[in-house]
Amino acid sequence: MVSLSRAKFINRTKILPINMDAPCTSLYKLAEATICLRRYDIGKILYEKYLNLCSSDNPGAWHGLAICLEMAKQREEANKAYKKALQLHLRHNDPSNLLWGGWCALKLGMYELAYELFKESAMKDPNYAYTWHSLAIAAMRIGRREEAEEAMARYRSMVSRRPYDKMECEGLRMLMEAVSGINSGNSLMNEVRELIINLLSQSIDKYGAECGLHDIHES
Repeated sequence: MVSLSRAKFINRTKILPINMDAPCTSLYKLAEATICLRRYDIGKILYEKYLNLCSSDNPGAWHGLAICLEMAKQREEANKAYKKALQLHLRHNDPSNLLWGGWCALKLGMYELAYELFKESAMKDPNYAYTWHSLAIAAMRIGRREEAEEAMARYRSMVSRRPYDKMECEGLRMLMEAVSGINSGNSLMNEVRELIINLLSQSIDKYGAECGLHDIHES
């Protein structure tokens, strides 16, 4: 359950950076890719840089940072980031923010709130499979077993018709697409250039053949 939640964190309509400046957008996408690639150490660096230099009000960035901190076993700091992300997610009423606000609530042990947010997200967008998976988890946590089983059955039916891509492959594609942003000569991206080029090379070596992705596009 937990690893799936990390994978699907970036696998729907993106919560795009509030600052749409190209280097900041590239930095945000690179940070998202690290979650799929399970490189939470690098993700922490990139999310912190984005929050410090681009936008401190993006709920997706706080949420991503929280995941990275959780995986680093920095539970207290992770909870602070989840609380901040939840606060920002709740400023919006679209399905994506409701879904990820629900996950923040779930991580913080606020199961009733998580259930309510997942339920509302599913009503607004019933065609996104992972919302039903999330609702099933929250419903089970608050004792709604029958509803949980129905939601999970719906999720499995949807995924069987349209399986998810392997999350490492999705992360590698995102990394390859975003890497062009570090070649622009912008000082923000130059600070992380070597870090990202090394990550891309390592990821190509590890997942490239399996994912059918082999070329590193670097100028």
